[in-house]
Amino acid sequence: MRVKLNKVGKRFNKEWILKNLSLDIPSQSSLSITGANGSGKSTLIKLIATYMEPTSGNLQYFENKKDYPIENIPQTIGLAAPYVDLIEEFSLKEHVEFHFKFRSTPFSLDEIITRTNFQFSIDKKVKDFSSGMKQRLKLALAIHAENKLLILDEPTSNLDQEGIEWYRDQILQKIGTCTIIVASNQRHEYDFIPKTINLSNKHKMYIESI
Repeated sequence: MRVKLNKVGKRFNKEWILKNLSLDIPSQSSLSITGANGSGKSTLIKLIATYMEPTSGNLQYFENKKDYPIENIPQTIGLAAPYVDLIEEFSLKEHVEFHFKFRSTPFSLDEIITRTNFQFSIDKKVKDFSSGMKQRLKLALAIHAENKLLILDEPTSNLDQEGIEWYRDQILQKIGTCTIIVASNQRHEYDFIPKTINLSNKHKMYIESI
């Protein structure tokens, strides 16, 4: 999926978090978004994921060079972020089964659980998961779906070293299969991605190659 931002801005009260941002993200490319705290990384992610609407400008989505309806975007993206909630009362098995009632996946339930290293937690309630296990579940639900767009915000938050290595292995397998956007200030979360947008301040950005 190609994503195009046309002079996009987002204002909260009287403060502009992003302003006049134009960007063209090619289909099946990979991009990382970095910048200081408060520079607008999560705001930009939420705009692209249609979690919120821009104050100015607009976003366009294209599939096979044709306009893709914005109202269909939530059903075609994988999103893992701190503000994405899990259903705490579900067991791991129930959560995975419920999620993939609405998303297609090339994997079976057993394959997803095995690929996520959750074989011994299949009947455990999500509310009893550690913060690291919850983060791994969020990533698993996003990564293992057949998405046109995969968006990850602070993907290794709460993960230990083993979890970080698992994340890198999983995301490397996804590169080239869909459009991938990673928002992070942790270099190990995006150092394998060739293009980076650095939101160096509220009104300026530059693109660098890693």
